[in-house]
Amino acid sequence: MNNKENVKEFTKSDSITLTMPFNPELVNMMREWYLSVPTLYMLDICVVSATKLKSSSLEANPRKAKLIDQLRELDRPQHSFSYLFALMEKVSDSRGIDTDDELEEKILSDLESLRNFFTEAHIAESDEFILSFLKDLRGNPIEQKRSDYLSFLSALNNQFNLSNPTSPKQRLDKAKQIIKQTNHFDFSRQHPIVAIALACLYGNHAAKKLMKFKDNPEKFDPENALADIMLISRFANIKLEIEHLGRTGKAQFLRSEFITDDNGLIQILKYFTPDHVKHVDHNDGRETYTTMTVKLKDLLTDITSEEYNHLLNLLNQS
Repeated sequence: MNNKENVKEFTKSDSITLTMPFNPELVNMMREWYLSVPTLYMLDICVVSATKLKSSSLEANPRKAKLIDQLRELDRPQHSFSYLFALMEKVSDSRGIDTDDELEEKILSDLESLRNFFTEAHIAESDEFILSFLKDLRGNPIEQKRSDYLSFLSALNNQFNLSNPTSPKQRLDKAKQIIKQTNHFDFSRQHPIVAIALACLYGNHAAKKLMKFKDNPEKFDPENALADIMLISRFANIKLEIEHLGRTGKAQFLRSEFITDDNGLIQILKYFTPDHVKHVDHNDGRETYTTMTVKLKDLLTDITSEEYNHLLNLLNQS
């Protein structure tokens, strides 16, 4: 290995699962214990925007009101809230729309809103850090393989017509074609973008909601779909690092969680469990290798065992 490379690796902690009879007092006790653990919460842009809503708006929108109630319950001194994911969304959504000054003004407004909303918890980043990171993001693509991901998503919508259901008799053949399509691009066929594409084909409603495929190609927004998909790996990497540093006494947070108002994304995240991340820093950038456990059979809602075994074999081929 080149001696100018710097390698960092982080692994998830061990876990246990308990099953016990329902007991309201025990549930409340476990809930309080859960809330007592110092946690860094990563927010998406919709959650940040919700903190600006007035009481009248919340009364008219029970879903947003429930989100605000959740945030207020988490407003405790041992917790912090991070704007980083919202920042990356903001930069991606604003390309070619906002000037640097306009975007900076919107971001500072978001941060002010968060600091006014949370009275006990902390905002993890200073204005200065966020604005410095903003300059780096504006000058460089967030994802080096962005064009490949976008082209693949466009093919899923325009060529494979995933906005419409596929006959069960034709699904396996179309799945093979989708997997074969990855050969044209510089990313692994085991990437979450492929698994979620297959989930759409096999009737997973949360995956369809996340992708938002359209019959009219001009109405499909691959940038929007990609932003949600990449949150899966971004959060996996950050979660593993934060929790590893917390367990080893090098940081204050023992847990990291992601909060979003997107029900499709919430459901999809449950199928992906981060196991290990390896960062390799070079002089010209960073390579990240992420290992995740994917509940693939659950993700592919309507798949038969025979089809599942066939696709699993294809996905494991290099």
